[in-house]
Amino acid sequence: MKKLIFILLTQFVFAQQMPIDSISYEYFYEKELQQIVKLKQQFKSKPFNAKKQFEIAETYQRINCEDSAYATYYKIYEHEKVARTFKTEEYKELLFQLHKVETSKHNYDKETRRFLNELILLSKNDSNDKWRAKTDQELAIDYFVDSSNYKVGYSKLLAVQHSNYYKNNKEFKAATLSTLGNFSITLKNYETASSLLNECYLIATQNEDHLHQSYAKINMAVNQLYQQNYLAAINNLNEVETIPNKKYLVKINRIVHRLKKRVYDSINDVENVKIQTLYVQKYDSLVDDFRKNSNFYEIDVAFQTKEKDKKIKELDLLQEASKKNRIVFGVLLFLVFLLALYSFVRWKKSDRNKKLLDAENRNLGIENEKTKTELETVKSLVTNDYILLKNKSKVYLSELIYVKSDGHYLNLFTTAKKEFVRGKVSEIEKQLPPNFVKCHRSYIVNQNFIKQFSSTEVFMENGEAIPLSRGFKF
Repeated sequence: MKKLIFILLTQFVFAQQMPIDSISYEYFYEKELQQIVKLKQQFKSKPFNAKKQFEIAETYQRINCEDSAYATYYKIYEHEKVARTFKTEEYKELLFQLHKVETSKHNYDKETRRFLNELILLSKNDSNDKWRAKTDQELAIDYFVDSSNYKVGYSKLLAVQHSNYYKNNKEFKAATLSTLGNFSITLKNYETASSLLNECYLIATQNEDHLHQSYAKINMAVNQLYQQNYLAAINNLNEVETIPNKKYLVKINRIVHRLKKRVYDSINDVENVKIQTLYVQKYDSLVDDFRKNSNFYEIDVAFQTKEKDKKIKELDLLQEASKKNRIVFGVLLFLVFLLALYSFVRWKKSDRNKKLLDAENRNLGIENEKTKTELETVKSLVTNDYILLKNKSKVYLSELIYVKSDGHYLNLFTTAKKEFVRGKVSEIEKQLPPNFVKCHRSYIVNQNFIKQFSSTEVFMENGEAIPLSRGFKF
């Protein structure tokens, strides 16, 4: 009965949604696109104006045209490296936005943090902690998403909360709380996540920060989805569509419809899954992340080329200097020769003893290799059939679905039972054959039981959804 009511409610909502054929950049951003065209025409025949170009780049960024935004920001960066028309704070903001656009680009794997590193270096002696707080937040996200080093990333983000910038800037505070809420969901601290996201939404509402209102509601929906509170998840996603947010609207709508599709998948609502799939495909065709990376790759190649040219120039200067100082280099080379000759004589004296030691080491090495081979043979014979846990329980590998780390203990889930034993993932991983793969710092899965997987989760045949970290690939 509850499922029937849920489906009826959601179908009523869908009846009011925007028609799929109406979805386009012109529909969402007609005003912004006209503004870009106007600005470009206005400054086409005039000298390069960094501040006006920055305005164009910001507009591109707001409407999810990251490739054009990145190219425009980079042109300003190249100009400002020479002209320096920006004030120090403006230049720092430019570096920060370059990093933000680069890291927000989906399916782009060339991100190097060079702009973030330059910003960190430029801000290390600042009297206030604004840029320290903002760069630490970015590093925390990198630790959490890219390296799966959750504890370092989470502690770094908690430290950000002690900064004066966090305490005095409501927009930054909302962004930090939203990120902390997202981290807590991934760590399955659902109550903590709910508290953080509610605080984020309250601050963003008071500050009329529509972007972080949207982020808060999206993360609330994810939090409810993981707890299987599907109606609450849908309600939060529907509320996102009522927030008058204009930033990153296309990608936010895509996230909303992807999450709705997951909800309907979870309750086997086939009709609504089809509808959400159409919406997701439409938004994917607008953003089309993977195919719109030309400027990202071109700038990366250009940057690397400049670095190589710089090194070549340095080598040319060194060669020119060596020509002017041939006598000095000759004397140095002679001294090096004498040092090498002296070292050779010393080496010859100790060579006899070294040969004897090498012979003994070779014999020992042969014995060690034999022992290792025997041990590996015995190990393979054991692990091919079962493993013996510390509590003397046998776990047959053909029945083992996955292993989960829980502090200093391990949960082993099989087709027949669940074993709980003290130990570490790194220890048990050495006992398992190649068909057991680590997909997360806390999980090892048996590939024979994998039903399917996405970019963030592995779905097992027993219905379990295991998180898949970016640091671990099949």
